[in-house]
Amino acid sequence: MRALALVVVLALAACTSQRAAPPQADVIVIGAGIAGLAAALEASAGGARVVVIDSNSVGGGHAVLAGGFSLVGTPLQEKRGYRDDPELAIRDILAWGGDADPYWVRRYVEASRPEVHDWLAARGVEFVMILPSAEDSVPRFHFTRGAAVTAVLPVLRDALADERISFLFNHEVTTLLRDGHTVGGVVARDLRSGRQLSLRAPAVVIATGGFESNDELVREHWPADRAVPAPLYVGSGEFATGSGLRLATQAGAALARLDRQLVYVTGMPNPRDPSGRRGLLVQNPAAIMVDGGGRRFINEDAPSKDIESLVLSRKPPTYWLVFDAAGRRQLMVRGGPWLDRRTIDGEIMGNPALVSRGDDLASLAAATGLPAAALGATVARYNGFVQGGRDEDFGRFGATAGGRLPPALGEPPYYAIKLYPMTRKSMGGIAIDHDARALDAGHRPIPGLYAAGEATGVAGINGSHGGSGTFLGPSLLLGRIAGRTAAAEVLPAGQSAATGPLPPVPPADSHPPEALADRLAQVEPGYWHFTQVHRLVQERALACGSCHDATWPAGPAQTRAQQQAQLASCTRCH
Repeated sequence: MRALALVVVLALAACTSQRAAPPQADVIVIGAGIAGLAAALEASAGGARVVVIDSNSVGGGHAVLAGGFSLVGTPLQEKRGYRDDPELAIRDILAWGGDADPYWVRRYVEASRPEVHDWLAARGVEFVMILPSAEDSVPRFHFTRGAAVTAVLPVLRDALADERISFLFNHEVTTLLRDGHTVGGVVARDLRSGRQLSLRAPAVVIATGGFESNDELVREHWPADRAVPAPLYVGSGEFATGSGLRLATQAGAALARLDRQLVYVTGMPNPRDPSGRRGLLVQNPAAIMVDGGGRRFINEDAPSKDIESLVLSRKPPTYWLVFDAAGRRQLMVRGGPWLDRRTIDGEIMGNPALVSRGDDLASLAAATGLPAAALGATVARYNGFVQGGRDEDFGRFGATAGGRLPPALGEPPYYAIKLYPMTRKSMGGIAIDHDARALDAGHRPIPGLYAAGEATGVAGINGSHGGSGTFLGPSLLLGRIAGRTAAAEVLPAGQSAATGPLPPVPPADSHPPEALADRLAQVEPGYWHFTQVHRLVQERALACGSCHDATWPAGPAQTRAQQQAQLASCTRCH
């Protein structure tokens, strides 16, 4: 009994000591994507000391792979002569999504100009292009110069420059620390060394992205009225594993809309993925889509949700993209930083396991296994429609369809690519209230826990059908709301209470150039980004000086100055 009593006393003493220890941060943000960075900057603006933890060795998350932003009432719209207004945008988004959350749709539309566009513009982000999309009555899909990485980098640069924000890269949060029902910190593991550390803070924001790279979760929450395709390729980011959902449920958080998943039907196997799981996104506006019988089955220019719904309902949910030599020039393949015209020509178009080729339609049919007579008749009929200016089968072009006339398929050789479903984005996740507090099953806020971005399914803004730019912008807004709420609730007087020292991070291994090839033979834990980048460096025969300089000599970027200098090299791959 004395021994048991001593154990109890020591345990109570440990708990008391842990509670009494000063927090190392006011707000911990899990995830350094656009939602997490926005949360960190907003919390810092509220006076909070912030620690951002990310499994990768750089910030930016999956936003660096994204396209553009859906924005309403912007200067660029006005300059282009597009008259937009919030009520029109709200109607468009609700109609497209089918069951989108009306509150969050309105909240985002009304905030997209001041809290997203203007917030980014103040950081030097310039929007230069707007594209129309099927769901928008007025063009709203805004792009910066290049991909979305050019919008993310200024945000990351400001976060790295903020003295109240610290980063722990290459760390995976394994557990949320709790005192009863209140979240008060995290336990994280260094992916490189295996070391575990505890960080205490009265507020934790989960911004870990979606779960579309987690086969188990995708299949577990696949829509009940639809069979899971086989094969189903992965087209989301490396770290979109749903780790934040696991953490949230540990703390009693409810999950919502997990069966709303944006699945593309334009995937092909990634020839560089040794697991065979990952896919690449394929598009070609000059192609036609044919089924296993060699027949067209849909308007190739139909809204994406219509094409996705039809293909996923078919058995099997696959089809062939058929184009000719002229159409080859319009082929787009995305989903890997290694992709460029040279690698697309060599590793995609030159790979008979991925692309079938024929000097005429009969030989193409033989290469694909499609019925030669049916394929020949399909192409002849389609070419006749092009010549006549009207698609009589599916209305792809003609008097009522509008748009430019696509080319006929008549210049050999001919090509065909078999395409499959591919996971992309999560439209469900952690349930939150209107201030981005995580909710339990009884719709009650969990003290100390907040969530933002795709970890929440962007709050149901997309309903059942993902829109154009309605992930990136809403993720940023939700991050700002979560960071603002967290700082206000833990710092009622605006004064930071975080006085505990941050644990030192052991230096990462350096890799001298002569040893690089050996280190790149396999991906070591915590070195995923390093490996991907330096494989490209070797493949493209880039000199170390093309990225490194006196500010950031060859080696890990560990100081703020080195991490900021590192940002200049991001656009070499993205």
